[in-house]
Amino acid sequence: MKRLWYVFLFIVLAGSTTYAQPEKSSLLWEVSGNGLQQPSWLFGTFHILCKEDFTISDILKNKLQASKQFYGELDMDDPNLQMQIAMKMMMTDKTLESLMTEDDYKKVSGHFQQITGMSIKLFNNFKPFMPLSLLAINTIPCDNKIQPETEFTELAKKNNLPIFGLETVDDQINAIDKEPLYSQINEFKQTVMNFDSVKQVMSQLISVYKLRDVDSLYKFMKTAGANDSFEMDLIINRNRNWIPVIKKALTEKPTFFAVGAGHLGGPNGVISLLRKQGYRVTPVMY
Repeated sequence: MKRLWYVFLFIVLAGSTTYAQPEKSSLLWEVSGNGLQQPSWLFGTFHILCKEDFTISDILKNKLQASKQFYGELDMDDPNLQMQIAMKMMMTDKTLESLMTEDDYKKVSGHFQQITGMSIKLFNNFKPFMPLSLLAINTIPCDNKIQPETEFTELAKKNNLPIFGLETVDDQINAIDKEPLYSQINEFKQTVMNFDSVKQVMSQLISVYKLRDVDSLYKFMKTAGANDSFEMDLIINRNRNWIPVIKKALTEKPTFFAVGAGHLGGPNGVISLLRKQGYRVTPVMY
């Protein structure tokens, strides 16, 4: 089960909370120094949360409003974004059913319907990551869910900020596809058949996120996460690819970046990588 946690971390890590913050860490960071005339801001989000677990505080609003452009992982303002993702997730020569034994498909189908209220046949032509995303949404224990990136994007639009992405849909799909299809199928089956355990770990993950401490979050990811190669594909390599884009944006104008909180901490996290480039990256209480 450990390998699939990075899939879920990839899907969900982004947001805001109401718990007390440690003094030396945060989910909001100021990026300054290294010749910058004005600071920029880096915030760690959680891609899906209960509405009561998320709020854009006045401080967050002020930092975004003081910025001149907004960056998410993807360009969330692209009207074709969801269609692009769906098209890239399609399988042309295989189906979920063909990748499982008849007995496995029957069991998984029944459990998937019970969990999501949807037939697995709707996803039969999609890569396993697509139904996995729906399962991830169903680990959040409430009816009223929210996507923090969407909230930030809408606020950026209200403030007439240009909106960009640190990577493309192709970049994200290519990262996912580093994992062989047979392994993705096994993770999908395990997630469906062990869904109660998955929900428990997700609850723990949200609790750690609410600490607003990127170091604690990174330690949790390492404990519950995947092997080194999978971490490299879904987290580290993407972090490294983002740094030139972030540096360019920083030098252009004050920027607000909102990315999955799982990308911030650790020796290869965005915070560490920016510091190695000579920037001062300091936590901001909010």
